[in-house]
Amino acid sequence: MLNFDAYKEVKSWKKPLHLSKTLAAKSYLKLLKNTDIIGITGSVGKTLTQNAIVAVLSQKYKVIAPEENLDPTFRIPQTILATKPWHQKLVLEYGVEHPGDMDHYLSLVKPKIAVITVISPTHLKYFSNVEGVFNEKVKLVEALPKDGHAILNAEDPLALKMASATKARVWFYGQKAKDSIKISHFSQNLKGSKFRMHYARQKASVSWKIIGKHQLTSAYAAAAVGIINGLTLKQIAKGLSQTKVPTHRLNAIQTKHTAIIDDTYNASPKAAQEAIDTLIDIGKHKTKIAVLGEMRDLGKSSETAHRQLGQKVAKTTINYLYTIGKVAKEIGASAKKNGFSGKLVNFQSTKEAISQLRKLANTKSVVLVKGSRHEHLERIVSGLLHKSTQIQCYHCGILK
Repeated sequence: MLNFDAYKEVKSWKKPLHLSKTLAAKSYLKLLKNTDIIGITGSVGKTLTQNAIVAVLSQKYKVIAPEENLDPTFRIPQTILATKPWHQKLVLEYGVEHPGDMDHYLSLVKPKIAVITVISPTHLKYFSNVEGVFNEKVKLVEALPKDGHAILNAEDPLALKMASATKARVWFYGQKAKDSIKISHFSQNLKGSKFRMHYARQKASVSWKIIGKHQLTSAYAAAAVGIINGLTLKQIAKGLSQTKVPTHRLNAIQTKHTAIIDDTYNASPKAAQEAIDTLIDIGKHKTKIAVLGEMRDLGKSSETAHRQLGQKVAKTTINYLYTIGKVAKEIGASAKKNGFSGKLVNFQSTKEAISQLRKLANTKSVVLVKGSRHEHLERIVSGLLHKSTQIQCYHCGILK
């Protein structure tokens, strides 16, 4: 039975269309008997992990995956309906925002392979605490068949905990995982990252278009999926080097005026702290500017989470901290209270911030822009880009 509660927030005039798509997808899926379903869930890194898995598996198989930035309620049935009989692998992102979301997705399609990234506090307005997040996401692993595979992040305690929740074969990935691919010699700059992979006496080098050391989680996960599906280390490395960079997720952009890290798609406490770590590493010899907006849907944990982010900033070498809006102002207040030595300004709107950043940002600076998508901080990125008539984006080519 399909769980139609997932459509309660859909506008009434759209419901018949989405319900009909879901029913059609469920029926059509029965015809795709030779297509393996790979499901991904976690609090962060799902889309990058999806893109990395697709790039790796495409070295050997016909693969299909959803388009980015479409709500899973609509994305999953739409992708199923776009799948052709010759597609051997279907990669789906099982993102959940409310209790019961995973039940709905699983009533439509259950994977044979489940990949867990990281379980951390997200959407606490609806889940109350991280245990609630875990209880919803573990359902993906519980739904696996006996001949399935659970691929779990060995670096994450809550992901490790899921090993006992399945009858499927369990695989661990990450630096702490035994008998798994290892990564070494990591380095990064605004053009991307480089690292080496090691597995069973084999070695391969990867030129990764992605920045952020924490995002190696996605590389590890995709490599594990590749091993399970019979790819060689060289094939895996080649696939990772071709991974598509997700839009507005730690995108490094270099203009002739300044460097920007666009991380405006969404924000959770863990992702925000990791974005700051990336800014510090990439901006070692530059002026570091952090523009931070509200992290939404945190419920009663919101004030604490924003204060903790401020404490994080206070311990760094960030030179300028700009916060946007009333809620994000708490980040700055906490940073100042904890000894932040840089310049601190709170803006009420993105328009005010753009005006000041245009005066401040230069060739010797790196600007991180991070916040939940409802805060529309992508306007700040756009405002900075418009300083230049021609923009060089390392991942997008020349924009005019």
